[in-house]
Formats: sequence, structure tokens, C-alpha cells
Amino acid sequence: MNMSYPTLLDLEGLALNGFVKEAELVDCELGTSRKSKLKVKLYDGRLLETECFPYERVVRSYLVVVKYLEFGKIISSKQVDEKIAESLSSDTSGEYV
Repeated sequence: MNMSYPTLLDLEGLALNGFVKEAELVDCELGTSRKSKLKVKLYDGRLLETECFPYERVVRSYLVVVKYLEFGKIISSKQVDEKIAESLSSDTSGEYV
């Protein structure tokens, strides 16, 4: 089965645009070469996660997403336009498992 994963940049973009509710950094492999993945929960309840990458690469995106979540709390007009929400739904509905 060929699974399609969102990229780290995809998840950063979702966070920047106010669609991400929570983010988590999850270890895949520990040892001499640590690998991790980024998991996010969207406001519509969907869970998305990247494939496993070297920890040093994933942790940077994780920190960016966390910072975007903090910014989202500061910005008072955090309403998502319905057209943008519909477009996001159609863009991700079949691609990410």
C-alpha cells in the first residue's frame, strides 16, 4: 500500500494559516541515528503526520509550527474564510492518510 504523507512544509503552512490545533513531535527510531515525525491535529478533527526524518530536520519544523500556534492565539481575527476551508478540505481529503 502506497501511503502519501504531508511534507513538513505542508504542516507548517497549515499551522501558519490557522488550521492546526495541536502539534506533537514523535520519535520513530532511537539509537545512533534518531528519527522523528511531526503529528498535528487540525481544528476539523483530522490527524496528519509526516514520514520519519532525522530528528534534527523535524525538530526545526516542530518549533516553527509551535511558534505559529502561539502567534495564532495573539492574533484576534482568527476566523477562517469558508472558501479557504473548503479549498483545504478538497486539497487534503484524498492525499493524506
